Amino acid sequence: MEKLYRYLRAFMDPNSEVAQNRFIGLRSFFNWAVKEGILPERRKLRILDLCAGTGIAGSALLETLREWGYEVSLTVVDKRKDDLLLVDKWTDGEVYGAVMDCLDDLRKLGRFDVALIFGYTMPHFDPFQTAELFKNVARVLEGDGVFLLEETDRFGAFFYRRAYREFVPEVRGKDYTIVSLDEGYNPLRGVIRRGYYKLPGWEKVGEIETRYWDLAGLAGIGKALFEEVRIIMKREHGVVNVGDIIYLRKG
Repeated sequence: MEKLYRYLRAFMDPNSEVAQNRFIGLRSFFNWAVKEGILPERRKLRILDLCAGTGIAGSALLETLREWGYEVSLTVVDKRKDDLLLVDKWTDGEVYGAVMDCLDDLRKLGRFDVALIFGYTMPHFDPFQTAELFKNVARVLEGDGVFLLEETDRFGAFFYRRAYREFVPEVRGKDYTIVSLDEGYNPLRGVIRRGYYKLPGWEKVGEIETRYWDLAGLAGIGKALFEEVRIIMKREHGVVNVGDIIYLRKG
């Protein structure tokens, strides 16, 4: 996985123009979120950014809230320490880093007002893991805490609109291309295994088990644990560099 992510991380690399534009888009979305009143109303907020990578999403929220006069702290969680060390490229705010799996017990990190999973991360979690993840998040949110999950409807795109391809060029570099291949389906976990190869040479750089989630499926799991559930479509918030948002509020 580490070898593969060296090729797939441009969207969160602070030195990447793609990531810099993404940060601007995230700031625009969170500014919209504050105006719409979808965050907890108190002026001191603790943010938990899960599967955070370089902390681009959590940092964008922190910086936006600071501009609105909030007192804010941020905790970023990821399994890759090298990425977490780059969070100060996005913000000079109060940030804590935790190298851990987001399926581990998050209660050791404290209590939070807002939790985020941004970056279209949910294909990494099968339905059983997703239920555990949502339960894990719900346990650390305050009574009116909010969980924001950025996703897109992959099931609708790939299967209903027939966009699924067994062979996909994923990344083109200066002298290489990364492609992925369908390498099998696991009916007990509901995931498709995709192998990633570097061309020329067909060097295998990794594989990922992928769950092609629909938005309603994720929101439905959330409904079992959260009081308020909404799907905020991209056309509603209108920000180009941000996807659809599943909004879950505890109380």
